[in-house]
Amino acid sequence: MTAIRPELIAAEHPGYVYPQAPRNVYWETTRACDLACRHCRADAHPERDPRELSTGDAMALMRDVSRMGSLLILTGGDPIKRADLFEIMEYGRELHLPMAITPSTTPTLTREVVERFARLGVAALGLSIDAPTAALHDGFRRVEGTFECSMRALEWARELRIPVQVNTTVSTDTLPHLDDLYRLLASTAAPPVRRWSLFLLVPVGRGETLGMPSPGQVDELFGWVYRTAPDAPFHMGTVEAPHYRRFWIQRQQAGGTSDDEIARRALRMGFGVRDGNGVIFVSHTGDVFPAGFLPYPRIGNVRRRRLSLMYQQSPALRELRDADKLRGRCGHCTFRWACGGSRARAWATSGDVLAEDPLCDHQP
Repeated sequence: MTAIRPELIAAEHPGYVYPQAPRNVYWETTRACDLACRHCRADAHPERDPRELSTGDAMALMRDVSRMGSLLILTGGDPIKRADLFEIMEYGRELHLPMAITPSTTPTLTREVVERFARLGVAALGLSIDAPTAALHDGFRRVEGTFECSMRALEWARELRIPVQVNTTVSTDTLPHLDDLYRLLASTAAPPVRRWSLFLLVPVGRGETLGMPSPGQVDELFGWVYRTAPDAPFHMGTVEAPHYRRFWIQRQQAGGTSDDEIARRALRMGFGVRDGNGVIFVSHTGDVFPAGFLPYPRIGNVRRRRLSLMYQQSPALRELRDADKLRGRCGHCTFRWACGGSRARAWATSGDVLAEDPLCDHQP
């Protein structure tokens, strides 16, 4: 099987590099959370940090994100733990800033709260469901009742017509149950479920104690996603697994799709987006990093410099966006501009942000 022609995925192809503005800005509104999830990258705890961005800081950040034309994802911790959350969101609405939110599925996520999200016109509500049963999911989240909270919130969102993205962490614990979870979601997938995102484990925070699937298991997962996605009642995607793009390109070629058509579809699907290229992360204290799972290098702080300028001018981010600087197999791979590997996983497992992604088994 041959690779797509290099000239279609080369550096000069503008679609695979995002130098001016990210598609998505992830703001960790707080690290406070009432859960104790086994995979939490933030190592969240119940109380808020007094160093969190103030309401004024948050509004300044939102103005900058609005000027960039990016989607702002309010994440955490649990955003609902911020007393000023709805004041902030109302301000975002005044700016016509598209916003999504990923609250924790605890008793703080009431129907009244979901109704307020609906009135604010959130672009998406992110809900975490890691397994198809309460026993499995609550065991992973380490708090009883979270599965019930997630399913209840899903039903409220359906009634209120809020688009939902279901997020699932893929580890050795959850991998065997994905097919059953798919059937559960598909059986209830009338609107609002729009997307099911499979987050391949990055061993940071509490996730260091969990088991990563092997490269072979990941390739089997990719095959399952590729076969299942065309008939799914929602979009299926992988997160921190950009090498699915390599897998998708190879399967498309094997099916006879032309390289030109593959390139057109790849651009529509956001190929090239990865840590620091098309996404950026702002911590609860305002520190800026390439992504939530990649807390290195620190780019700066939004209290002292605009996010847009840091995103455009940071030498570290420019290096991350240059796929020709990647090392190991990623650096030799024909697909490096469309894929680029998980920079977060490379850093977490080797300490080198430009190293090869250990969960890819492709031999360029």
